[in-house]
Amino acid sequence: MLLSLILACTLGYNSDSEGVSLSFEQTAATHYFYYDKAIESSVRILSFSGEEESGHASGNYFKIGQYKFIITAAHVVTDGEKLYAEDYKDKVELEVIWIDTGNDIAFAVPKKNLKSAKAINYRTNKELSIMGNTMVYAGFPADLNKSVFHGTVSTEARYSFIMQSFALPGASGSVVFDNKGLVVGVLSAIKVGYSGISPWPQLHGSLVYVNRLNFYDKYMLEELLVKWKNSKKER
Repeated sequence: MLLSLILACTLGYNSDSEGVSLSFEQTAATHYFYYDKAIESSVRILSFSGEEESGHASGNYFKIGQYKFIITAAHVVTDGEKLYAEDYKDKVELEVIWIDTGNDIAFAVPKKNLKSAKAINYRTNKELSIMGNTMVYAGFPADLNKSVFHGTVSTEARYSFIMQSFALPGASGSVVFDNKGLVVGVLSAIKVGYSGISPWPQLHGSLVYVNRLNFYDKYMLEELLVKWKNSKKER
């Protein structure tokens, strides 16, 4: 973050008859600071059909008390396929504990703690209106390594919003954070449309659909995780 801090400084200049003095004043730089949580918690999620990798998506690693879990998109979860979190050269199997198909949100628990990602405290943005706010996410779009993007909320509905940013297939499931590092939603899709020139659909990668997570507060998720753990004891 050193570069960001340097760029967020303003150089002041004063001149009088006795000489010249220079002063530095730190300006508001909070919009640089929230990248850490998005980057540190971001994980690449692999789908396997049998022994063959069938695709990949993104997700983020969180914790509530003793419980650690991953949030991704529901459409990443496919019947008959296994999900893994990439953990350096290893991969850790995920157990899906909740799927919300209506809002395209899924929760999974890794079968062991991840080393390549940091489990961050789960705290959500409770604001009803976030239009115009700046957001950030990190994920694994297409064939790229972990990448971070930011954007602005362009339009919103009760449980979703569109962010003017950038995404490609593979970024689905990335958790979107606000400028305070609070969880806002899960990246679900990018806009697909038609132009008057080509008969084929075109991806509009700058219009990103995100589903809100504010109705999944930490207490609801903790209850879900406790039920999951208790059900494992009963097996």
